[in-house]
Amino acid sequence: MVKVDESARKHGLKNGEIRYAVRHPFGFQKTLGNPGEATIAFVGPRHEGGSPHNVIEVIAASREDGLLHAFHAMPITDRWMHLMHCK
Repeated sequence: MVKVDESARKHGLKNGEIRYAVRHPFGFQKTLGNPGEATIAFVGPRHEGGSPHNVIEVIAASREDGLLHAFHAMPITDRWMHLMHCK
C-alpha cells in the first residue's frame, strides 16, 4: 500500500496519480534517504494510458509502519529522466 504524505501533494498532484505512477513505473531505483528507510525514486505515468510526455517522479520511503510513504511528487525533472526505460 502507498500512503501519500501531505508534502507529495505540494506540486498539485492527486493521490490517485501518485499511487498510479508508483504501481506502474517506467523505471525506478533506490536512492539516498533517511537512515533505516529504504527510499526509492519512481518515474511513471499519472494515469492509465498516460503519455511518456506527461510523466511524474515520485520519491517514497518504506517506513516502520510497513507502508511505502510517497513524500515527493512532481512532473519529471532531468535528475530522474534516465529512469524512463529502466524496469
